[in-house]
Amino acid sequence: MKIAPILRNYCPNYTSNAKNSVSVPVRNTNVVNSGVKSNLMGDCFVKSASKPSFTGIEKTALSIIDKIPLDEKIASIFSMMRFGDMLITAPAIKDAEAALKAGTKSFQQVIKRFIFVPEPKLQSPLAFFKDSMGSVEVMNLSKKTVVLKDNISGKSAPLMQYDKYFVVDGDELTVGDLKIPIKSMSTANLSMSRNYFSQIFDFSEAVQSTIDAQNAKTIRRMFKPTNVAAKKTSFADIGGQDKALDVLKKEIIFPIKYPEAYKNTVLNHGFILYGPPGTGKTLTAEALANEASANFIKLNGLEMESKWVGESEANWRTLFDTARELQPTVIFIDEFDAVAKKRGGADVYGDKVVNQLLSLMSDVEKNGDEIYVVAATNKLDALDDAITRSGRFGRKVEMKAPETLKDMVNIFNIHTKNRVLDENLNVEKHAKKLLDAKATGADVAYIANKANEYSFDRSGVYQKMAEGTFIPSDVEKLVITDADFDRAIGDFMSERKTTQRKPIGFIHYDKKNS
Repeated sequence: MKIAPILRNYCPNYTSNAKNSVSVPVRNTNVVNSGVKSNLMGDCFVKSASKPSFTGIEKTALSIIDKIPLDEKIASIFSMMRFGDMLITAPAIKDAEAALKAGTKSFQQVIKRFIFVPEPKLQSPLAFFKDSMGSVEVMNLSKKTVVLKDNISGKSAPLMQYDKYFVVDGDELTVGDLKIPIKSMSTANLSMSRNYFSQIFDFSEAVQSTIDAQNAKTIRRMFKPTNVAAKKTSFADIGGQDKALDVLKKEIIFPIKYPEAYKNTVLNHGFILYGPPGTGKTLTAEALANEASANFIKLNGLEMESKWVGESEANWRTLFDTARELQPTVIFIDEFDAVAKKRGGADVYGDKVVNQLLSLMSDVEKNGDEIYVVAATNKLDALDDAITRSGRFGRKVEMKAPETLKDMVNIFNIHTKNRVLDENLNVEKHAKKLLDAKATGADVAYIANKANEYSFDRSGVYQKMAEGTFIPSDVEKLVITDADFDRAIGDFMSERKTTQRKPIGFIHYDKKNS
């Protein structure tokens, strides 16, 4: 611990030549001690306010201070100590430094100020603390035994190294040949002399900022976000993606659940889910977090961008700091190509963001953090090569549109499982239509909702709602029929045709009019 020099001012009361000086009382209230202002200096007499003179004073003052017993000095410090202070007394500052470094883990409170009182006769460094109620505790920082004599019972007890006991007026500490009576106040008022026999190292401001930051972290942990949305999604809610889910189980879920099995395995921490829109990339990431019992952070790549230069990099650092506090964590980044595009173009600031992300992912890999970043994109070729290499986002998982009737039936059943279907509903017929139309999971979910709406329309539920005659029993026996799905699929096909762009340079002719 590096100790900054202490600026000392000496009062004429302790000098033999003060009476020969023409003195003006001046209060020094702005003495800098270890980078922090101190107000412990009393009224000191100097020859003039602008030109102080200390000639011959220090030697005389120190000789007087040496005669003050250690117990008086300690008692004087007790009167100005507050919660968060530590008074340490040792033969020299180097002894105090060594004792503090060795005993750091034994301190049960945050230390804001260190007050050092040197005592050459002391064989074992001692530390004194004041709790929030004003009681004083003593700790033996040495391997040598210190004896504490209880004033009330008269009994003595040994204090071994790092033992800590409350002390009160009348107790007595014996350290070798030195006896230290405990008193809450010194016999004489030594407030004007404390700067002679003590040094204060005040870190209150820095320590308080650390306390505030740690408290904020603790609060975030107490009220950490739910893993995902209120409706807990699982892999059972995802159809047609068995290969992708198998990869995620083996490379994310199992390492989180069974870490002892992966001690000698280099794990991937970056995954890219790629494929056409609507194939369930976001749903898969949410289900992954639930299956792994991990915290889930979801964002869009564009959300992390900022028009302010340098702020995007800071956002990414904050994101990873949060994930590290809450680990195990799954970070899901949608539209990943917005931030991880190829570098080297005119977008200098975008290059910086990519570099920052690469650095953060390297730290995750190096530290072995339980942080898994799952990115989703429809444009795999647009990503920077350094992002997709092994060790960063080297694991690429394809999310395909359904390719078999079995997959489509599975997806159809998932999106209709909470709906009442007609018992004669021909599921395979509708699944075949959807497969031929190259519908995705998102398309099937949309069609199931539309079919439900058409069942309301067909049964007159909407009309009753408009007339104000609707009652809950109107939907109790409501079922979705083949006709409802036929109508929903027909609308879907029509909408798809109208939204498809025609090739440039070609003219569409209606066969009837050709």
